[in-house]
Amino acid sequence: MQNRINRKQHGFSLIELVIVIVILGLLAATAIPRFLNVTDDAEDASLEGVTGGLATAVGFVRAQWEVDGRSNSTVILDGTSVSLDTRFGYPTGTGPNGTDVTAMNDNRCQQVFNSVLQSAPRNVQYTDDARNQRYTVRMLAGVGGTATDLNGQTVTGIDLCVYHQIASLALDPNTGIPTQTPDLNVGKGITYNPGTGTVVSFTN
Repeated sequence: MQNRINRKQHGFSLIELVIVIVILGLLAATAIPRFLNVTDDAEDASLEGVTGGLATAVGFVRAQWEVDGRSNSTVILDGTSVSLDTRFGYPTGTGPNGTDVTAMNDNRCQQVFNSVLQSAPRNVQYTDDARNQRYTVRMLAGVGGTATDLNGQTVTGIDLCVYHQIASLALDPNTGIPTQTPDLNVGKGITYNPGTGTVVSFTN
């Protein structure tokens, strides 16, 4: 019985534990930054989704206007009357009368966003409390440049609708109003040109 093999339980040595800790540290150092960027990536994906949806909806309005013979100042989209400038055929708001693309305002830009998008993201005008909202709306007068209308005439000073992603803006903690007035050099968002129908996302 003296030949019986003594079995001993061995634990990890100090060197093995140090190696494991170093490996875990390296993995954490490479993985954590990727997890931190997940929120930004999700916001960017959401922005691109809304941009694509808005561009498609604007195209639907223009297509319906073409089908109607290019004569109406409104089209019906999913039961909603959408106004447009008959020189261009792109949405400019809601209501019975078309709107000149050089006479837009914050309210008209918000109407476009809410009327053409199915289940439009929550939004407010940029001077309102933006807490618990997803986008602010602002019209930039004359920033849309020039466009040639259906009669071959050049129209200058076209207004531009800008929709800012609120997650990219700093809000006043008391009022919920953006601390910087949202423009094309602030945050992330979407621009819509009612004279050309162009919808573009931007980031700063």
